[in-house]
Amino acid sequence: MGISSMPAPKDSLLGFVLYNAAASVAILSGLVRAALLFLGVSAPSSSPWEVEEERQQSVTVMAVGPTLADRFRSRFRPSRFGRRRGGSGGADCRVCLVRFEPESVVNRLPCGHLFHRACLEIWLDYDHATCPLCRHRLLPAADDELRQTVPEPRLVRF
Repeated sequence: MGISSMPAPKDSLLGFVLYNAAASVAILSGLVRAALLFLGVSAPSSSPWEVEEERQQSVTVMAVGPTLADRFRSRFRPSRFGRRRGGSGGADCRVCLVRFEPESVVNRLPCGHLFHRACLEIWLDYDHATCPLCRHRLLPAADDELRQTVPEPRLVRF
């Protein structure tokens, strides 16, 4: 019984002492580091792995440009359920599976599916650029947007 990887004193007294000394030093250094962090004093990094880990944690990612949800909001305006033709009936949101109440705020996607505005906002916040139901693309790809704004060069035959 017990820990099988730890040397027993009967096997080798020197191995037993060295193992216990190394384990004690590791535990003590962890306690000192925890105490320094608790007091707000930064503990010096002793290993290159900890330096690399701290460097990776200090890197922040900044989003460039509008988010997917912002771009969607700028192109598609929400509407009230029941104001358009075909809006009345027994339809329900396929994200939350709740029936649309009269005058609830919904978004109609290019594919024709209806969703509660809040449900679709959560979907877009996860950077999903497709319809939650049929996976139809919500916004044109960046390449398509560039083609629409920049005219393609005309080819001239000689």
